[in-house]
Amino acid sequence: MASKPTKIIRPFASWFALVYFAAVAVYSFAFALLYDPYCLPLYVQGSLAGASALGVFMMKRWSLWVSAISLPVISVIELSALNFSMGVVGLNPNWNALMTNASYLVMVVLAVFASLFLMDKRRDFK
Repeated sequence: MASKPTKIIRPFASWFALVYFAAVAVYSFAFALLYDPYCLPLYVQGSLAGASALGVFMMKRWSLWVSAISLPVISVIELSALNFSMGVVGLNPNWNALMTNASYLVMVVLAVFASLFLMDKRRDFK
């Protein structure tokens, strides 16, 4: 008798982390390819976020470790970019600079929520 394959039920926490890491990976690679193709930290950030998204999608335990490594990397890269941008541009009322700076802050705040959600659901990963 063939057994039915087990269906993985993903709670909201893992969906949030999955969407967050996928968005960070797309954002990092798109920004690196469009503006600065030699910016190595963005490739590292995008690769770690992509690996985390893949692991969270497959509900593997190793994704928790990759996520634990990638979240500080994402925070440091985004906050250092924000620091540099504020030093160069300042609080200039330029909408492009303002939206870029806001995206840095949003990525760091959502990183905190993604890490908390993953820590809460760590027992669901196999």
